[in-house]
Amino acid sequence: MAMAAVSASDVASSAVAVRNRGGRGAFVLTCDHASAHIPPGYAGLGLSAAELQRHIAWDIGALGLAEQLSGLLDAPLLHPTVSRLLLDVNRDPAAHDSIAVTSEDTPICGNQTIDADERQRRHDWIYAPYHGEIAAVMAARIAARLPTAMISIHSFTPVFKSLQRRWQVGVLSHRDRRMADPLLRALGADSGLEVGDNQPYAPSDGVYHTLERHAETHGLPCVMLEIRNDLIRDTPGQLSWAKRLAPLLLRAFEDARAAEGAAERR
Repeated sequence: MAMAAVSASDVASSAVAVRNRGGRGAFVLTCDHASAHIPPGYAGLGLSAAELQRHIAWDIGALGLAEQLSGLLDAPLLHPTVSRLLLDVNRDPAAHDSIAVTSEDTPICGNQTIDADERQRRHDWIYAPYHGEIAAVMAARIAARLPTAMISIHSFTPVFKSLQRRWQVGVLSHRDRRMADPLLRALGADSGLEVGDNQPYAPSDGVYHTLERHAETHGLPCVMLEIRNDLIRDTPGQLSWAKRLAPLLLRAFEDARAAEGAAERR
């Protein structure tokens, strides 16, 4: 399937949502893969409606969880309103997989032959405004001297390419583990949970772009949370996990700030 020319009207609507912009809690939340929406002009990128509800198009349940956490933590929440199959905002635009030609085992027909103009159009419509909004929210908080950490909310499939994943939750971090280590300890104290440390993904897989760009490079605490999507497909599951995670996030942030204070006093 060749990618048809896409008119300006197909990309006229905003591809970014910002909720609770003025939230005064300790966290800024992002949900990079919140939506499965593809505007009509893209003809579903050649995929069926059923395929577009699979995990290949979005992180199932992640936005609902992020919204619950935003309310519990009084946190700004930013997310795209279109599918990662158009462009993955959690990848460097220069990365080969920022616009996927295959996702898991599925060819994305509408991405096979797009030209440089269409790549630039998607960047200008989706990537640039999303990261611009995050930068603006973070800058406003820094100007207001609000203590801030960034949390990125994702979900993962129980089975990936026929391999069963044993974890219920993964805690992902890169160079900065100030949030990750206390979260891993707290979640690991629950004998009913299998907790992944940089599992089922890790920054080496190229999945840490948003956090690296807006938090880690600026010295702000950050962490990515991956919840298995069968646990957060519905509102009760999302609320249950939000209530589990919210106090642990607050405690981890307090631990991170206490460690910083101790280091400064030495």
